[in-house]
Amino acid sequence: MYNATENLTPALPVYSGQAIGAVVKALDLDHGVLKERTARRFFAGAPVSEHSSCQIFLALGEVLVERGIIPEPPLFRQYDAPTPSIIAAAVERAAQRWDSLAATMQSRSGRTEQPGQSAVEFLRIVVVDLAVRVFALMRLSGLEPGKSVVPLWAQENGGGKMLRALTQQAGFSRERLAAHLGVSDNAVDNWLDGNNYPTPQHIDVIANALASQISDSDAPDMSQRIHRQFAFARLADLIAMLIGREQVIELSSALARFVCKMTDDVNAMARPPIEEAAGTEYAALRFGTAHPSTHTLLRNLALVESDPVWQEVILAATVPWEVPFQMIGARNAGSHSAAGLSQNVTDIGYDGMEAAEPAIAARLLAESRNLDYGRIGIDGLTFFLQMMASGIECRRAVVRDFPYSPNAYFQLGSYLGIAGKHTGRRDLIDEGITECKIAFGLLPDWDAPAVEPGIILANIEAYEEALGELTQAAERLPVATPHLQFATGYVLMMLERHKEALAQFESVIKARSDYALALLYAASCAFSLGDTRRGIRYAKAARRYGEPDEYNAWRKRIAKSQVSSGS
Repeated sequence: MYNATENLTPALPVYSGQAIGAVVKALDLDHGVLKERTARRFFAGAPVSEHSSCQIFLALGEVLVERGIIPEPPLFRQYDAPTPSIIAAAVERAAQRWDSLAATMQSRSGRTEQPGQSAVEFLRIVVVDLAVRVFALMRLSGLEPGKSVVPLWAQENGGGKMLRALTQQAGFSRERLAAHLGVSDNAVDNWLDGNNYPTPQHIDVIANALASQISDSDAPDMSQRIHRQFAFARLADLIAMLIGREQVIELSSALARFVCKMTDDVNAMARPPIEEAAGTEYAALRFGTAHPSTHTLLRNLALVESDPVWQEVILAATVPWEVPFQMIGARNAGSHSAAGLSQNVTDIGYDGMEAAEPAIAARLLAESRNLDYGRIGIDGLTFFLQMMASGIECRRAVVRDFPYSPNAYFQLGSYLGIAGKHTGRRDLIDEGITECKIAFGLLPDWDAPAVEPGIILANIEAYEEALGELTQAAERLPVATPHLQFATGYVLMMLERHKEALAQFESVIKARSDYALALLYAASCAFSLGDTRRGIRYAKAARRYGEPDEYNAWRKRIAKSQVSSGS
């Protein structure tokens, strides 16, 4: 959500390197690796080698444990499992999952007109995943969560409020604390008022001083507590700049509530001691909601959660995240916004029909909200097929009510194409193509309905037919848009006409250098043509934007050739 080299700019999800860079910057993490040039490139969004990214994740794990921001479970020490390595592996897997989703969103979602709301909805899913990981880490550490209240660190000047409460408890005046630390009274005032943060070194000295005056406390525990609170407060301040303090408090309160409820749920079970059955919590820590073992825990959580919005989010976290993420993008995109590379209706001139679009968008949004994430997680494709029937009827009703809207016909045609693919019904495929052609007839400059018949046919592997439709679209559209070029390139690639396909993908990349799928397919075509240098260049760029398959395949080919040659 934050680019470490730019101002805060709400948008679709950024990639993991930029997000991690924002965390490193906000917390002023001073591990040597995190300050090196390679890490700075990674945090600025540039691609780095797999070895370098692993070193960055490990350094991050080490400094988070060293600062006491993340506790070190005694169980890990017992089995000689380095906590920083485990945290690094968890962060790396989460980053890979996030980057894949970010690539999907930037490739397939329309431009967002409500970026702040999008950010909140994305973060809600993240909060559920984080709650699972925090619950697991606390279980493994033998810790019990505190009361389910608004965390102090999430509030305005949370770190300063916490430090003020501790100094009062220890009987320290501002002047005495300043003298003890060898800093000015103003420096202490700035910490207490939230204008500045104390350095890690100052926090250690503060902890020693306070622990000596507060009964039943020791300096290491006090230091960890203060480090952790200030770290969380810094992150809360960073996110508040993007979505506002009230939303930060809502998200952090939900996080605390969920950890407490999951802990209560597990404590009520006849579960073996953690020393005997740590595997489930270990999997939850490493994989979060991506691990199936967490889904029962989350469904139980949804049953006891009173907020219906959060109930939906909890259940959404149990299904592949591509589903809820794309729905979030669709909900917050403009009423005329088209997915991926295609044009927006408002960019072409809509001949006075714009007034119908908000009503159409509201109808489709209401229909999409009927999606039951719990049923998806249990019944899978069967439930999707049941939902498609009602989705088709909803869109047919929209066409009846708005018979002059090209978007109404396009939405119906595209949906019929999806339904035809999943049900194997060619009649739905043909009907979908017809509806898209009606939409294009109503708005001849709009590329989405012109290209969609080719996409529908490509989805059922009718590539020759698809190429015919795309050729007709190229003849009828005023210009060859990136959306048309990408679809044409994909079909040509599937027909093994790699030279022609590569030319199409390179045209897309000129218009959208961050388009992950175009980079991925360009790499595939280049490798197929024997142009290894070009293939490597595109494969590395595709990996940076969340599509690593061609890069990984190239690395495996290199490793295999080295083994074969005995090197």
